[in-house]
Amino acid sequence: MLTRCLMALLLLTNVGCSSLYRADVSSLYIQNKSNRFAPIASNPKTVKNKNMAFDLKSYQWKNRLLLVFAPDENNPAYQKQMQLFQTQQADFSERDLLLVEILTEGTSRASGKAIDEADVTKVRSRFQVSPEDFRVILVGKDGTQKRSDSKPVEAKVIFNEIDAMPMRQQEMQK
Repeated sequence: MLTRCLMALLLLTNVGCSSLYRADVSSLYIQNKSNRFAPIASNPKTVKNKNMAFDLKSYQWKNRLLLVFAPDENNPAYQKQMQLFQTQQADFSERDLLLVEILTEGTSRASGKAIDEADVTKVRSRFQVSPEDFRVILVGKDGTQKRSDSKPVEAKVIFNEIDAMPMRQQEMQK
């Protein structure tokens, strides 16, 4: 408890903040062993539920999106897919690629931030993915679907596909 209080104090005073901590005092998070952000507070009532609105159009012309749909985090295909992406952060960033996890049960996330449930339903509907299905969908900067896989896919395969796109070719020449 003392550690949590000290961390909150550091966040409030902006001293010693690192990239592992979010400076939003109303919902303190820390990166856990599975590289997820989890609430520091042990009492869920002390952490406000702040899900972000998620609109695909807001990413158009800025980012590519890699949508990973799964029934829940315990789904074997989902776990395998996340394992395949685990060490690829630099390659994601280099390609302006954001990971969006769309789960039927549990917390859906875009770049680690919780997504509003209504927006999750809209994304599922747009890409016609049923709640029990596993799917990986690549969305280009133009907002259109570029690739769809129903099994876990190696990150290198996705990166190669992105690197072959005309827009990415232009980015690499700059």
